[in-house]
Formats: sequence, C-alpha cells, structure tokens
Amino acid sequence: MKTITLFLGSMLIGMTNFAQTVWTVDNRPGTTAQFLSAQAAIDAATEGDFIYIHPSPISYGNITINKEIHLRGIGHSPELANGEFANLNAIMLFTNNAGITASNSSISGLVINFFSDNNFGTISSVLIQNNRIGSISFSRPFNFIIQGNVFNSFSQANSIRFFTNVTHANNLISHNIFIRNTNSQIDAVIEGLVASETFNNNIVVFNNTPATNDLGLFENCNNPTVNNNIFLITSNNTFATELKLLNSTINFQNCLTFAYGGQTLNALNGNNNIDNVNPLFVAIGDTANMAFNQNNNYKLNSGSPAIDAGSDGDDLGIYGQGFLFQMKGYPFDLPYPTAINITNAVVEAGGTLQVQLRAEANVEN
Repeated sequence: MKTITLFLGSMLIGMTNFAQTVWTVDNRPGTTAQFLSAQAAIDAATEGDFIYIHPSPISYGNITINKEIHLRGIGHSPELANGEFANLNAIMLFTNNAGITASNSSISGLVINFFSDNNFGTISSVLIQNNRIGSISFSRPFNFIIQGNVFNSFSQANSIRFFTNVTHANNLISHNIFIRNTNSQIDAVIEGLVASETFNNNIVVFNNTPATNDLGLFENCNNPTVNNNIFLITSNNTFATELKLLNSTINFQNCLTFAYGGQTLNALNGNNNIDNVNPLFVAIGDTANMAFNQNNNYKLNSGSPAIDAGSDGDDLGIYGQGFLFQMKGYPFDLPYPTAINITNAVVEAGGTLQVQLRAEANVEN
C-alpha cells in the first residue's frame, strides 16, 4: 500500500500546474485508486482530464477513448514498481458525426499491444509518445505526433499502417525504435504514408532471418519525407541485400544503413545517404538478437559517421534534433521517484507517517 500511495503522490506533484481533474486507476487488489478499470475512468472523465494508470501484473484490457483524454503510465520499462508497468491490450480512438472525438488526446508511458481507430471520421492532433507498442493502424489521422516509442511485435503485419483508401495528412513519425521481428517480402514496417507526412530520426532494426532475401521497409507509400533515419540488419542475417519498397516511392535523405552480418546492402535511393557503414552506437548488446532492451544505449560514440550527418546538420537517429529519448519510457511531464525513505515505520493509530520522497524530472536518461 505504501508503494501505491507514494507513486500516486509523486505523479500528482508533477500535475500541480494543470487545472484539469486527475483520475487514478489501479486493478491490483487492495488499491487506493479511484477506479479499478481504465475504461471506467475514461467514462467518468471530462474533456482534458488526466488519467494515471498504475503499474500492475494484470492487463487493463481494451479501452475506447471518445474525448480529449491524457493517459499516463509510470513508463514502459521502469526501474521501480518491481519491474511492473501498465499494460493495455488495445486502445481505440473514437469519433463520430455528432462531434464526439478523441482529438487532442495524449498517451504516454504505457505498454500497448494494438492501437486503432473506429474508421469513421477525422481524428486530429493526438500525441503518442514514450510507449512500447505492438502495432498501430489508423484510417484518418491528421497532425498526429508518434515519437519516442518502441515498436516491438512478433505477430502484426505492419508496425504502423495508415489506410490508403481514405484521406490523412501531416502526421509525424519521429525518434522511434522499430524492432522488426516479422520480416516479410509481403508486409513492410510502415504502410500508407503520403507526401505531407514525415518519417525522420528513427532506428529500424530487422531482427531475424526472413524467408526471402528482401526486407519490407515501406509499403504503399507515396513520397513522404524520409530523412535522418538509421536502418540496421542483425548479424544472424547474412542473406538480405535490399530494404524493400513495396509499391512505394521513397526519396531517402541523409539516412544510414548497416548490416552486422557483413553483407553489402543496395544503396538507398536519394541524396546524402551513408550506405553500409557502422553507426557506432555506445552499446547495443547482441547484434545477432537485437531485441529491445532498456539497457541498450543508442547514443553515438565519438567518431560515428552519423554525428552531424542529418539534413538539419544534427545527428542521425533517435537523439537527433535534441530529442531526449527515454529508454525506460518515462513520460516527459511527470517526475520519476528515485528514493523513498519512511522515517517512522511504526505509527500509532491516527498518527502521521513521515515520508521523504526524492524525484527527478524526466529530461534525460
């Protein structure tokens, strides 16, 4: 119980500047939170409210967001909380022709298996940041920002898919890590980007040996801006030579490729690309199995060819443009507790428990 209360308190400190109501959700037995169900908290909330979802070994299941809501978890790979995190099986963003919409919502610090919308109308200005996600499939997103996330799925065809038979525009996919475990010549990591959309400063890792020599990178994409990215193939793959564009037109700008297996990849189409050169990360673990690990370090070592190699004169990859990527998925707008000290462990009935709490702003790893 002490851990639950203190975690809640630390989060409330971070929100004193917000006028919106703060709701708390915890599905563990004996909780002191206001709700056991994330959906019940959303239903009770009003436009602009914040909902904190506590870490738990129990999934919070499926939820539908049908208003401007700001969901926060402690982080997708936190140091404290006994290694637990808040896990949602699926999030659906809802809209209809009566003005009910999830537009302007934000989601951060959670683990989410699947993200979608109800394929009815436009949803705009949603921030999806610092989560661990299986896959995303949206129909009519406008002005979405998808950044700072880790995409790691073994079962989904695409990591991010925008529908190709409806209109969407001005979406930004930046500073994410994509661990591609299901490689295919048929399905690609990213599907459906159009010319007004941007894919920049991401790291894409093809993490297993595919059935063919081709790795699907972009599918049904029409001239989006693609710059400052790093594309990698693990050392257990010594056959692949091409990052496949499936029915896509892509002009790569200032991107880097490297195969840890030693094979030479086909040069990227475009300008100022760095083909077949090791980016020299600080520490990325086993290059034969580059599964996501929060202890990896994708910062660039001195001498890396990716330093100052971007189209903007900054670094390639997830730390370019000054972005403070959170390997543990901490939300930027919440402090993270680093030390808790209870000075009087024995308290008489009606007495006061003395607690010292230390927290740090989530501004860097």
